[in-house]
Amino acid sequence: MKRYAGTILALWLMLLTAAPAMTLDYDTANYRKTMIQMLAAAHDVARGRGVDLSVYDAVAESGDPLYVAPLIDIAYFGRSPDTSRSVLSALKALTGVQLGWQGYFEWAGANDIATPPHYDEFKGGLLAAFVDTEFSRFFRPGVMDTAAINLVEPVWGGVTVDGIPSLVNARQISPAAATDEGYQFVDFCRDGDCSYPAADELVFGLSFDGDSRAYPLRLLNWHEMFNDVIGQAPLYREPAGDKICDFRAPTVFEARARSGEGWALIHGLSAGCPREGWLRQADINWLDDESAFDSLPDLAAGEEALETGIAGQVRGRPVMLAYCTLCGAGVLYDVNIADLSYIDQDGTLVEMGDTVLEFGSSGLLMRSNKLMYDRNTDTVWNAITGEPAFGPLTTSGIVLDVLPVVVTDWASWLEEHPDTSVLSLDTGFRRNYTNGAAYSDYFNSTELMFPSWQQDTALIENKEMVFALRLQGEAKAYPLATIIPERIVNDHVGKTKVLIIAEATPEREFFEPGGAAVRAYARQDYDFVASAEALTLESDDGRSWRITEEALVAEDGERLNRIGGHLAFWFGWFGFYPDTLVYGE
Repeated sequence: MKRYAGTILALWLMLLTAAPAMTLDYDTANYRKTMIQMLAAAHDVARGRGVDLSVYDAVAESGDPLYVAPLIDIAYFGRSPDTSRSVLSALKALTGVQLGWQGYFEWAGANDIATPPHYDEFKGGLLAAFVDTEFSRFFRPGVMDTAAINLVEPVWGGVTVDGIPSLVNARQISPAAATDEGYQFVDFCRDGDCSYPAADELVFGLSFDGDSRAYPLRLLNWHEMFNDVIGQAPLYREPAGDKICDFRAPTVFEARARSGEGWALIHGLSAGCPREGWLRQADINWLDDESAFDSLPDLAAGEEALETGIAGQVRGRPVMLAYCTLCGAGVLYDVNIADLSYIDQDGTLVEMGDTVLEFGSSGLLMRSNKLMYDRNTDTVWNAITGEPAFGPLTTSGIVLDVLPVVVTDWASWLEEHPDTSVLSLDTGFRRNYTNGAAYSDYFNSTELMFPSWQQDTALIENKEMVFALRLQGEAKAYPLATIIPERIVNDHVGKTKVLIIAEATPEREFFEPGGAAVRAYARQDYDFVASAEALTLESDDGRSWRITEEALVAEDGERLNRIGGHLAFWFGWFGFYPDTLVYGE
């Protein structure tokens, strides 16, 4: 994909260089040439290379509304008094309304304005010229023809592509090791408290197949995304001997020997485990060669172990959490795509087979919501809907499945999951991981930072927290202010009867997107009430049910599965689900 980006950028830079010679020739019927001239004029002013803004007068005189979209984009970057005055004057002439750049972005979104031919190239060239050449990867010629959104809506979020670095298989450590890290990284202490994690700090908690993990928001506020593999397997002292611990995916280990046909001696570092032990062959995913096990020396046959082993991992489930800090939503997705294929921009069928998508930050926003991209195809995705927005996979029909995740306080998560691991402070990046260091002013303000035209504050304020579900094509929001007092909510979304359990988290001196640990389950035909015992409920047929991360489990073994949902600021959810139902309204 980068090959195309370089080609497009080289072409636009060549045209930008030549543009001053064309400034007296304004053929506004030629959209591509005119948009190059518009961009060249703004770029020249920004670089101090002269002030010839007559192209904007020509565009205004054309009366052509298709120029509104590129004018709005230039208004964002053309902040010099001369450029701003010329661009905003042209916008007023073509729209009949007088607004600032943010007002025009919101106006354009609300009116779903038409865009001119070659607008995708223009937008990529604009972002490449003013910010980062990597943006042109996402705006290849013709991408607007299959886009699921209006390309006028994506707006630069203030960072380069991957300027907010996603975490990929970041190191997980034990709670005891985390405590030690807190006092090792003293730069991240807050008011003398070096606890890591602090008892009342919020974490994203998730658990699959017995593997529980915590991702503190103080770290994710800086990274906004993690790609990880959840899963674990028992590590033994010797083949078929005593279990030592659970060795977690995706830690890479070296297998140095085997015992017969079923066991591998591995050397690696996993949270809470010693460096060496035995894994079952069936639990291992070999990184280089699936037949690697057979090549290991067999200790049972008297052979000697290797000094340098063969790389492997414990099998697990790849997941990705997309955390839009601006809209308060951390959504956990299944990123396994079976038999992935798509039609490339040039009409070629690309067959990728079973694929795990890996995601990064595009640096773009839409309605103050994060737009992410997958590194496999350079498709840009909507972080809160899990749908492709534009790029190669837009017409694939793929929508990422939402998985269960909870935002809760560390003390509660640790008490309920004493075998949990937690994200290490040593992420490989240099950031201020102090509690409350990132986005604190934004989280604790009622103001938005970027355009979001689709809002409704008649009943709920923009930054009030809701728990959001979407099932069978129906969206529903559960305001925390409503469900926290109720704690147990028997409801339905579409044809699915759901149970919502909400437990308030401790109040702190500053706010982060949370407020309650909320979990949803498919309750079938049962109604539930609270039980006298912690972490249990009673159904209307008199049975007791245990609350777990994956299901409600009855005393007779019946299971009611957890449903994927997430928290969000109200404006972030409403911005893409304006027809959402609201519990209690």
